[in-house]
Amino acid sequence: MSKSDNKKIQQTQVMTTIIGSYPKPGYALPSRNPRKLIDDSGRSFYDLKKKIGTREFNKRLDKACSEAIDDQNKADLDIVTDGEERREQYILYNLRHLKGINFKDWVEISVREGVYKRWAPKIDGKIEYNKSWLVDDFKFASSKTSKIVKMTIPGPVTATDVVFDTYYKGNRKKMAFDYAKAVRKEISALIDAGCKLIQFDDPVLLRNPERAKEWGLKALKECFKGLENKATFCVHICRGYPNKPLEKKGVNYKANANYYGQILSFLANSRLDQVSIEGEQSNLDLSVLPAIGKKTIVLGVLDVGSEKIESVGHLVKRGQEALKFIKPAQLVLAPDCGLLMISRKAAFGKLKNLAAAAKILNKGVLKWQ
Repeated sequence: MSKSDNKKIQQTQVMTTIIGSYPKPGYALPSRNPRKLIDDSGRSFYDLKKKIGTREFNKRLDKACSEAIDDQNKADLDIVTDGEERREQYILYNLRHLKGINFKDWVEISVREGVYKRWAPKIDGKIEYNKSWLVDDFKFASSKTSKIVKMTIPGPVTATDVVFDTYYKGNRKKMAFDYAKAVRKEISALIDAGCKLIQFDDPVLLRNPERAKEWGLKALKECFKGLENKATFCVHICRGYPNKPLEKKGVNYKANANYYGQILSFLANSRLDQVSIEGEQSNLDLSVLPAIGKKTIVLGVLDVGSEKIESVGHLVKRGQEALKFIKPAQLVLAPDCGLLMISRKAAFGKLKNLAAAAKILNKGVLKWQ
């Protein structure tokens, strides 16, 4: 695909996608415990690489990506990803490829307002671009499907939330803008390679709307400054990955769903094309959707913390509720967040029903007001 072929996605009806991650197979995650993978900042993922060697490790990840894409093809989604199978963690995989970030000396930090403790890499220099790391991932995924391939990358507010800063002296805004400027070069490289849809995963935006308004959204804009018309840009702002152990303890770890109204209103005036939100686990009141204006909503209608497969009827009903507030060409049905935490069998069943529900909505079998 030539540079001149790059255009925004022209949506005319309800579409379907996944957010980013897909379940990791046992041969790529021997512990079969995705919660452990998250809690140890992905270090157990690379323990396997040390054990079996880089060549075999990469071979297994190619296989995992192929299987994830094959499932999405069979489910008949409109937009697919590589399942983020190569990533130990959606943020750190990307940070590993930038200058100024030290992955040799880890420090334990508190994140998400102190709810979690995580091992974090050090920021010991200015964050700068090094060389491309996502273009090859995009090309591999594109070779496995005729569908639209979405590439995901962490947004600035979220990326700067999981590091230990020894360089910026607490100036998180400066750190975020340096990150954004570095990421912009990779976004440009993806577009040159033919990528039409790029999603910024920035859930921490939702945790502090005032910070988002003050500088967070400006930093996000910096990630694709000057590229606005060359691809479709989405931001994913879920309320947080499910955490069953914390739920059992009664710990409130998710971001406040009531903040969605403010964030959507801010984003309605941005140069972003799509906003991805969590709607299923919290049974979000969809009357908030008009706040997004004319932009597209990627609506979470699949619970990514449950093995239960949502029925087609349930998903159609949820889509119908959304269409009371926005047009079909503004709606993409999706999971709440990544599918990493559940089994492949459940993930595929959920996606298959998701695609079936979109087809029913698009055929007009059910009428909406």
